Amino acid sequence: MNRTRETRLTLLLPCAVLALTMGHVQATTCDATASIDTATKAVATAKKAGGEWRLIDKSTGSASQPISKLLRIAKKKLKTGESDEACRIAIKVAWAADMGLAQAKSQANVQPTY
Repeated sequence: MNRTRETRLTLLLPCAVLALTMGHVQATTCDATASIDTATKAVATAKKAGGEWRLIDKSTGSASQPISKLLRIAKKKLKTGESDEACRIAIKVAWAADMGLAQAKSQANVQPTY
């Protein structure tokens, strides 16, 4: 029984330390310009594949908007000096573009089933 407790503790401790350090690193580092550049490339690729998603975000109100419009808003926020908000939006846009591209690729040759 002691051996099981030791194993659990030795597995739990490194996982807890890793989780705490990763959260701290992600919360403090964000280059808004680089994030917007990455999101711009991702949106262009998703549009080309026909996988542009729409998202609801607090920066656009309660209606869903295409991610290309959210990207324009992120660029405006960066110009006005709101780099944290620009970075948040750009990361969300890049994620949605990647998921839209993956969805478009997975459904490229889909046919109806009867």
